[in-house]
Amino acid sequence: MADLSPETKARLHKQLVKLGDMMGDGLHHEADGKWIAKSYKKTLKALGLVKPVKRNITGINERMAQRVKEVVCQKCSFTLEQTRSGSKRAICLACGAKYQLLK
Repeated sequence: MADLSPETKARLHKQLVKLGDMMGDGLHHEADGKWIAKSYKKTLKALGLVKPVKRNITGINERMAQRVKEVVCQKCSFTLEQTRSGSKRAICLACGAKYQLLK
């Protein structure tokens, strides 16, 4: 995070309060209100109030490689493949059934 000037910090805090009030009124639950929650999270990150989530993607991928070898599809007994890197889900290559292999 870059150091923010006092003016920028003040502007971001003011924006955060305004977005928080909108969320308090429930406007982020409306059909066209998804931008409110996204802007709120973006502003929190810009101010450095939220720690980024760190995931052990290489460890997940290694463990998933083992699980995919151990487990076969329950519907058609075909092989499974990890849906994407860092994911704990697998998909059957034949029938398309999805499975949660790790918690």
